[in-house]
Amino acid sequence: DLWQQSLSGEIEHWIELGQPDEKRIRKACGRAHRVTLHPYSGSSAEIWWSQNGERLQRFDNLAVITFPAEAGPALAPMARRNMQLQCNIQDGEAWFSDGEIEATVKPEVWKAI
Repeated sequence: DLWQQSLSGEIEHWIELGQPDEKRIRKACGRAHRVTLHPYSGSSAEIWWSQNGERLQRFDNLAVITFPAEAGPALAPMARRNMQLQCNIQDGEAWFSDGEIEATVKPEVWKAI
């Protein structure tokens, strides 16, 4: 998980990766002003969402955004030990570049804030 904290130590934005249980999501939503969850893509994410999606609707500060399976192979060549990425989000698409390689990914919003 990643946190964006204010100067006073409050968690402004909690970013969670994977398919956490409801208890962890409840903890994140209780501690942070905004929570963004990126479940792993593929059929396991769809199964996880079908089992948990209805219960997660009650969290007003939770967004659930998934990336299509083809995003992994498109972004993987940019992964390096000391990588520097640029990202531009516009018109529902995310454009990534490391200066040599570019990839455009269209995330799917399962739950918006």
